[in-house]
Amino acid sequence: MPRFIPVFLMVLYALAAAAGCRREAPNPSRNDILTSDTLLGAMTAALLSPEEAHVSSILPPAQCPGHYDVKLSDIGRVRAAALVISMRGLPFMEKVEAERGKLLVMDDGGRNWMVPEEHIRGLGLLGEELARRFPGERARIERRRLAYEGEVAAQSSVLREELDRAGTAGVPVIASSMQAPILRWMGFEVAAEYGRPESISARDIVRLSRIAAERRIRMVVDNLQSGPDAGRLIAEGAGAPHVVLSNFPSEEGYLATLRANVRAVVAALGAGR
Repeated sequence: MPRFIPVFLMVLYALAAAAGCRREAPNPSRNDILTSDTLLGAMTAALLSPEEAHVSSILPPAQCPGHYDVKLSDIGRVRAAALVISMRGLPFMEKVEAERGKLLVMDDGGRNWMVPEEHIRGLGLLGEELARRFPGERARIERRRLAYEGEVAAQSSVLREELDRAGTAGVPVIASSMQAPILRWMGFEVAAEYGRPESISARDIVRLSRIAAERRIRMVVDNLQSGPDAGRLIAEGAGAPHVVLSNFPSEEGYLATLRANVRAVVAALGAGR
């Protein structure tokens, strides 16, 4: 047998193996959708069925958007995704450099989409944008939107009854500004707000402590993502419960997080009596 034949066969085997590797290499799925955070992720997953889209998020639920450091793996996920959905104004999203053609930017208009009514409003805005991107799925998106809105409305009604029984109406609290909207929805009166821990000065602590004493506040509520201990000193000085709520859905979803937030304040209110 001529010597060149084994060499020729080896080349053929190498080419075949390379072709096989190319076929088996994971390609970006057409239905891979990446969101900036778990709030948009939960809403997108509610509007699109698992068969239509695989939805994941960049920002872990307990992380602060303003402090999150983008990883190389995040950039890779953005490049591989068929669609990237981001909330406007998130600093870390500017670093991932998503292609304009596959980037959908949502604007919350300064509203907190963790509040049930605002969540439903945001769902409608997102649903319309997704229907434009996937016109063939418009009818199914609308059906899923209506079903999910009904679920949110029903669950929020149950939770409001629980809050009413607990007597939250008009109860004065001091809170992180990021939790103030949901606390007002729960019926509390937000006597004073504060920002991120790094922006709170000694003068702010004195002012908030004075308000806590004058208004006889019943609890101090921190935001998990921006700083779970920001208001602890104020709570201790006032002898009031210190509560930490989440401003983004946990891995269990939006409704589970809303329930957990409500039950945390109800428990604290009962303990502080």
